[in-house]
Amino acid sequence: MPRRRIGDIEIYYEIHGDAPQTLVLIRGLGSNLLAWSEQTPELSKHFRLVLFDNRGAGRTDKPDAPYSIAQMAADTAGLLDALSIKRCALLGISMGGMIAQEFALAYQNRLSALIPDARIAADRASFSPPPR
Repeated sequence: MPRRRIGDIEIYYEIHGDAPQTLVLIRGLGSNLLAWSEQTPELSKHFRLVLFDNRGAGRTDKPDAPYSIAQMAADTAGLLDALSIKRCALLGISMGGMIAQEFALAYQNRLSALIPDARIAADRASFSPPPR
């Protein structure tokens, strides 16, 4: 099992494909890299894919402490450092999109592309209807 020590945790990751450009796929809350199984065969024909389980998910360590989006973006950067990846494209789904956006703010020189899908469920009562 490929795991790397990144800060205070060990992150489980997989690499698929060997294309020149790296695409990092980041899942959302409670999901793990297995959720990419349908996309992996096709995407790995075009990219070197880096898939990993976020802090607290799948086969990555689950520290008994609060997690933050900024911390998970730093985990992503740390994993890229450990894998000697200087630049990549990031695709994030749900909370993974939020992590990707935070990564873009903190590590913009490391991005070749950002593809966030950061849909957040919200309480309808917290939104006012548009004026008529």
